[in-house]
Amino acid sequence: MTGFALRKNMVFDWSGAEYRIDRIQPNGDFLLECPSDGHLLVTSREKLLDDYRDGKISAKTADSSLHKSLVPTYSRPLEDLAEPVQQKTVRRKYYLEKLLAYGDLVFTVAYLEPLITLAALEINDAKPPSISSIYRWYGCFKQHSDARALIPRTDRCGPRRLRQSDRILQLAEDVMAEVFNRSPQASGYTLYERLCDKIELENQRQLGAKPLKAPSSRTVYRMLKRTDAYDLTVLKEGKSVADRRFRISKAGVKTSRILERVEIDHTPLDLFLIDQRTWLPLGRPTLTVVIDHYSRMLLGYYLSFESPSTAAVMGALRHAILPKKLAEPVITNLKIVNSWPCYGIPEKMVLDNGFEFHSNDLDSVGFDLGSHIQFCPKHSPWYKGVVERYLGTINCSFVHQLPGTSFSRFYQRGDYDPQKAALLTFAEFKQVFEKWVVDIYAQDLHRGIGTTPMARWQEGMSRYQPVLPNDLQTFQCHIGKVDTRTLRHDGIVLNWLYYRSDELAPIMRRYGEGVKVRVVHDPEDLGEIYVWGPDDAEPITVKAVEYDYAKGLTATQNQFIRLRLNEQGEAAVDKVALRKAKQDLAKAVEDLMTSRKLKDRRRSGALRGISSSKPNGSDLNTDTKPDVTKVTKPKNTKFSKAVDQGQEQTAMEVIASFQMKR
Repeated sequence: MTGFALRKNMVFDWSGAEYRIDRIQPNGDFLLECPSDGHLLVTSREKLLDDYRDGKISAKTADSSLHKSLVPTYSRPLEDLAEPVQQKTVRRKYYLEKLLAYGDLVFTVAYLEPLITLAALEINDAKPPSISSIYRWYGCFKQHSDARALIPRTDRCGPRRLRQSDRILQLAEDVMAEVFNRSPQASGYTLYERLCDKIELENQRQLGAKPLKAPSSRTVYRMLKRTDAYDLTVLKEGKSVADRRFRISKAGVKTSRILERVEIDHTPLDLFLIDQRTWLPLGRPTLTVVIDHYSRMLLGYYLSFESPSTAAVMGALRHAILPKKLAEPVITNLKIVNSWPCYGIPEKMVLDNGFEFHSNDLDSVGFDLGSHIQFCPKHSPWYKGVVERYLGTINCSFVHQLPGTSFSRFYQRGDYDPQKAALLTFAEFKQVFEKWVVDIYAQDLHRGIGTTPMARWQEGMSRYQPVLPNDLQTFQCHIGKVDTRTLRHDGIVLNWLYYRSDELAPIMRRYGEGVKVRVVHDPEDLGEIYVWGPDDAEPITVKAVEYDYAKGLTATQNQFIRLRLNEQGEAAVDKVALRKAKQDLAKAVEDLMTSRKLKDRRRSGALRGISSSKPNGSDLNTDTKPDVTKVTKPKNTKFSKAVDQGQEQTAMEVIASFQMKR
């Protein structure tokens, strides 16, 4: 390795300028020459060494100003070289060391041939190097003063650019774009054939001109090999995928307290849940989570069989902000030991660009709660990497260990049938999931924060107390789906339902019929709504005219019933028609529950309103019930036996028992 030495002709950079040691004075000072303008400078040894220690001086090769075309030496460790190249390098170094041991080299046949022969005999080299090879090796070594100069630079052999004409290269570029756009897995030979066709067509168009000569297949393969991996990925999979795959990770967002930043996202769980009445698989539920960036604690979640929606986001936020009530213990021997102390209004909510996030409802909730909403750039999940990683942890570390898991990829299943192995009902999974969140994930060391999420949250609470809404009633008024409706004499119409009360009279008298009012309602319960007049600071609670029908009814159920009424041509205010439609809903749900199609059974879960807030679904208030007398829950598992016997087990034992076959 070359280095920095205070000797004559040493060339180095000093504070951005190049200097050469011209001579050393009798008193030890150095006379420096600047090659760029020829001016001279006298300095001391101590000054040079001090500036070297401070990083202001970096050495160059002695002849750097005179020989600009020197081949650069290999700077990486010798172990990175291929084995044949390492052997050649060691062999060259061995011969030079042996010859230099006899003194300065004299490049004559009479002097060098006997020495080369002796050196070759010691290592049994059948083909010793020639004198010209020794001369060449010695010249490289002396020029660089570095043994790395002996490394064969075969990587620099050949032309620096392809010898094809610019037109051929342009056609090759066009062909690559066409071929990989048609099939990302296209081969190099397909590219070669298509290029030949392009060149032939080009020659036919340019009659009289010198025809283009098609390159060989090996040349086309070299073109493909020289193409940057990033450019190939752009051609095959698109620019967004290439940017994501070849990006350089930077330092993430830093937070200093709890609730300073929360991240929200959805994921379909890799797990099939069964119906608690028919014990048939319902499908894979969708999970919406709210996670605290500072502590990595799960603040709240919402689970349902519906697609990601604004209602799911509202449900997750409602659960995140309010103090937690743990799931009902439907599994008697599975107890949640620790508390779930997370609650409070977040300062900033970070979301992606899903359709359900870009809504006036969420903007209104953020404004009312005093939370700032931030959207990530499109196709950039790393801007909210904490929640993305957490969702992956849920599936990989928890869900994939449960019976009925579908795994992340279908080919990972083999002969395993997740629908046949499904064992957990919605309510059971909710309890098991909260057990994992509070007693396992929250108590395990998190490498990103250097402690457990629970300890981090408690430490954060000692410095910052979470803020809650003034009261539950106020909170319920502000978190929900927001609409603008017209107030008329017959009240307010929302979701095909009429809402009227005497409290609306002051608004009607002051502004007249047709005034626009702000309405907030809970999609999981259409029994009542909250109404603001144009200048009202506080809302009015207004119940549905058909309150007995609407209480506990979800928006999805109501939509199904209204569509059925429209098909039958019944009047919207016909109470008999409403009751009959509700019975039709129960019958349709029964048919969907026992359907052989998984998507129908999943739809039945959505129509019944099964969610984390209603694990057993909504009561349809009808005597029509599915006939499930012939269907019983399988009890040939260790898990079922433990439940029947009332044996208390640890969390890991119970969760591990779910892996047994049904």
